[in-house]
Amino acid sequence: MVVLRCERVADGDLDRALARIGPLTLARTPDGSFAEVADDERATRLLAFAGVRTTVATMALTPRPGTRGALGRDLTPLPLGALGLDLVHVRALPLGAETMRLLRGRAWGRPAGARRALCRALLRGEDIALGWRRRAWSSPEVLRSRGARAALRPVIFDATALGSPPEHRLLTRDRALARWLFG
Repeated sequence: MVVLRCERVADGDLDRALARIGPLTLARTPDGSFAEVADDERATRLLAFAGVRTTVATMALTPRPGTRGALGRDLTPLPLGALGLDLVHVRALPLGAETMRLLRGRAWGRPAGARRALCRALLRGEDIALGWRRRAWSSPEVLRSRGARAALRPVIFDATALGSPPEHRLLTRDRALARWLFG
């Protein structure tokens, strides 16, 4: 795995580029934004087309001593100086499983028109479904703040919960990852 420092230089469809890279880990630290990828050449090329300049970084994405862990509820970006390390693990969701989930008949009837339209967009390649898991480490004071409590849930009793946070879904058209990474 290679860690790349990411710098936004132009507007582009960053979420779609991230979906094409494959499984990766995005990170925000006080030092900037980073991406941990398996194939740095492919990632650099795809991110360049999305308006992001990358350089290889020699740092490891590990939490700093004295910080507490938290699990992410959403992708609301917190100020860079407030967090020791904020990680989002991203993967493209399988198309078959997502379309089955969208078109699954409910007990009270057929899938709604909006769900069928979303399924159609996924099948045509107009949109991509992504799964994400967020973990963050910061000081207890920051995790108690109102903004952090809305986006993060501190892990107090079950330390093993940080190893397997719940997976959430998003669509590339929402551009939520770009807002989180450079927000």
